Order: sequence, then C-alpha cells, then structure tokens
Amino acid sequence: MQKNKGKSVFIKADKIGEGELGSILIKGFLGAMLEQETLPTKIVCVNSAVLLTTVEENNPVLPILKELEQRGVTILSCGTCLDYYDKREDLKVGKPGNAIETIAMLLNEDVVSL
Repeated sequence: MQKNKGKSVFIKADKIGEGELGSILIKGFLGAMLEQETLPTKIVCVNSAVLLTTVEENNPVLPILKELEQRGVTILSCGTCLDYYDKREDLKVGKPGNAIETIAMLLNEDVVSL
C-alpha cells in the first residue's frame, strides 16, 4: 500500500524543458511518481503547469493525475493562472488553489520544485 508523506511537488510549467521532449518528460515524471512507494501529499501547479490539469480527456497526462488524486494526493491549480489561460471551466482534476495555500506549502512543507 502506498503512503503519502509530508512532501509536496511544485510544478511551474507543463513541460520539463522545451518542446515535444519536455512534454514527454513531464508525463514520464508524473507516471514514475505512481510507481513510488511513497507519494507526495500535494501537487501544486502554477503558471503553464495548470495546462496539465485542464488538458483534453484523451491526453495521457490526465489519467496519471487522476490516479494520483485517487491515491490521496491533493492536486491544486493556481486560480489566477487558470483565469489567465481562461481554463478555470476546463479543470478536470484537482481544484483551484490560491496564493495563501501555496505560500503556506512553500514555507511549511518539504517541497520538490520542477
């Protein structure tokens, strides 16, 4: 059984690096997270990372994020970022977050940043 630990993941972009390879890498990173014995407590998406939580239903990233959420990982997408990209209505996994929650996470938790 997987357990959640007090670490959080702060994702700042919808890719790791640039272009098609960057998209492949973020999908691989999130998929590999499912294989770990210990999952993060939270994943917080800001800037273009909110595009990961608002993708089309056929995007291979979406089932990964949904599975992480089902396993107890809280997924938050920056509300301001969702509004900037006009994607608030397209949110398919997790819920909108805010600066107060994000700052509290950054100051009070062990955070891995991408």
